[in-house]
Amino acid sequence: MPVTHPHSSSSTVSSSPKVAFAAEMTTAPINIPTSGHKKRSSSSDILGSPTSSMKRSISTPTMASASMVSTKQVADFERHRQGQAMMTTYISSAIREKKQGNPGPYEDLIAQLTVIKPAPLTPAKLLQWIQALSQCISVIDKSCSALIDAMLQIDWLSQDDVFVQYYLSFLGNVVSAHAFYVVPVQSMLVKKLVHRHKPSATDFAQQHNRVHQALKYILDLIPTGPTSLFPLLVAEFPHKRESIRAHVTFVKNILTILDYAPVLREQVLAIIVDRIIKIDVEIQVELEELEDSDTEVVCDFDLGDVGDDGENGENDSDSDSDSDADSNSDSDSEAPEVSVLNIKDMTHKLDMMLLHVFLYLERFINSCRHLPMVNGQPPAPIQSTFMILLTIFNKTILQTFKSRHTQFLLFYYMSIATQFSDYFLGCLCRQILDKSQPQIMRIAAAAYLSSFVSRAKYLDIRQVGMVVEMLGAFALQFVEQVDTGSHILPDAERYAIFYASVQALLYIFCFRWKILVIGGEARPVSNKDDFDSAGMIVGTMDSPSIPAEVVRQWHSGLAPLQRIVTSRLNPLKMCSDNVVKQFARLSNNLNFMYIYPILEQNKKIFIPRTSVSAYNAPQGPSGGTYSVGQSGVGNGAGGGSGGALPHELETFFPFDPYRLRQSARFMNNIYQDWENDEDEDEDEDEDEEDYDEDEEEVDLEEEDDELQHIGRHSGPEEDEEDEDELEMNKSIMAMSISPSPAHFLVQGMTNSTRR
Repeated sequence: MPVTHPHSSSSTVSSSPKVAFAAEMTTAPINIPTSGHKKRSSSSDILGSPTSSMKRSISTPTMASASMVSTKQVADFERHRQGQAMMTTYISSAIREKKQGNPGPYEDLIAQLTVIKPAPLTPAKLLQWIQALSQCISVIDKSCSALIDAMLQIDWLSQDDVFVQYYLSFLGNVVSAHAFYVVPVQSMLVKKLVHRHKPSATDFAQQHNRVHQALKYILDLIPTGPTSLFPLLVAEFPHKRESIRAHVTFVKNILTILDYAPVLREQVLAIIVDRIIKIDVEIQVELEELEDSDTEVVCDFDLGDVGDDGENGENDSDSDSDSDADSNSDSDSEAPEVSVLNIKDMTHKLDMMLLHVFLYLERFINSCRHLPMVNGQPPAPIQSTFMILLTIFNKTILQTFKSRHTQFLLFYYMSIATQFSDYFLGCLCRQILDKSQPQIMRIAAAAYLSSFVSRAKYLDIRQVGMVVEMLGAFALQFVEQVDTGSHILPDAERYAIFYASVQALLYIFCFRWKILVIGGEARPVSNKDDFDSAGMIVGTMDSPSIPAEVVRQWHSGLAPLQRIVTSRLNPLKMCSDNVVKQFARLSNNLNFMYIYPILEQNKKIFIPRTSVSAYNAPQGPSGGTYSVGQSGVGNGAGGGSGGALPHELETFFPFDPYRLRQSARFMNNIYQDWENDEDEDEDEDEDEEDYDEDEEEVDLEEEDDELQHIGRHSGPEEDEEDEDELEMNKSIMAMSISPSPAHFLVQGMTNSTRR
């Protein structure tokens, strides 16, 4: 039955008609009818910035004296009451006749609500319809979906606050009385969160604010609302080819939903990461294709200053790239130019999407600062969000090859508490040691472990030492079990996890050798030979040629390295050439280990490449993931079938320098840059660090000459090796050991950056 309007109750009407009318006049604009179901929020709860009339409580209207009301107002109000009563009767009658088989009046009703020509209904007339429909909630059942659809098409966002209040109350009545209208109402609201038009910045923010108030109001009324809301968010998420503005707008809005619907945090963050990583991977793929093309393209990746809404100055991000500006360009160069523009657009999009996720995490962390810590642990909400991010990492990021920036979300979040990085390191270590895991996942875990330990500045010596100890012990045990005779040969397929672990250990040494030095006190020297039978020297060994003041004591986790690198498995041949060269140069300068004779010997060894790389296995449905079932890579420590790594272990260091311009600030003070400290004098003038590119190249050449002088390189290929060494050093100075395709992007985007 229709809900009785408060002014129809005789108990509230005074004996004086004029006084009674005065009371109703002050109540009517804010008196929102209810249906006897769950108690509604007050109008001030529905709107964040209500007008003064909307601030009054629905349950406590303000009474007006008779002297405040004129005769004309009395007449206008009576006409309004009569008109609304007639509309209510008309709606009830139309619905009743429709159920009896006469749809004519019902269709006329919908036509009146959706009229466009000769002119749409005025806001005042629409408000009358909304008030009348609110009186008929009980008779608007599932058969009236067309009527509700018509109401959902009303342009309510651009109306005044009073209109919005009545409209939202109508929506609340509908979803509370009839649960089957929850999805259509939520769908209408979610569609309003997608960028479809270009109002002014103020209107844009106000409209989205109203949508969030409406969603919050609906979710407060319907406890199961989040369950139906999430699929709608997924369905409306912009396609990766849509504009930057569309992506930024939607990401900002669905992250705002988490402020009043935290139960959706895991699902929303998961879908955002999934969409971000698709763009991230596609950038790397397109960079590789562009790098492999025969056309040389010089491009400027300066993304410009971007505002809070992701707008690039006065240029509209929605507009298509200016790829048609040079219509007379040759067809041979058109494709690369389009690719460059596409990469630039995707990079900007990725940057802005990640920026807003970082901003959300920062805001969320700050909002929990006041919560108490228990036993030294971060507050519970912060811990639960870390577990959400870790779950997303294991399910999505870890299983995606060529993800270049997405993983830094977890990298940033772990910096707020030592417990988080401890847990992350433990998870990766367990994955590497777990023989039941697919080999490809163990290799990926080793790559993440080495890159994280090398780059996370917030890790302490205990954490770094723990990882070095684990990797050294695992590799040594592997050698002891496998290297049992002369028949053992290097095998990238069978021993891939071993090579990945050794490479991780060498990589960590290159970045973290300073904290792996114990004490640093000199040891007495003896007359022992400089080199053992393998042609190497370890810093803890006695040597007459090493000055006592530079002999160091190293972390015990590095002790197995001598046995590991001299084993028949020959990891120095199988690991990344850049990593091995850097380790050889650095360890020699630090008097830790001399391995150049082994490298010279390895030049004479030929190991044919296998046809399939585990990292280049067929991709899964998401585009960038390496599917374990498809790769054919075997499990366990020793076996594998159907696929293999190439003779040089695929190089993948997922925490190589973060190069996105806008979001890079979140890496400040937590990211470990490459330091080319080759045991140099710490008192050297710091001004010498600001050398130009020509001076840097000269210095590198001089260093290379010095390396030749001490016998590092010899033989007829000396000049070729000099060039390799120079190229390797340049790679190190560019802050990246791994030859990631993103290095191509770095050269274009960060010419001004030199660390």
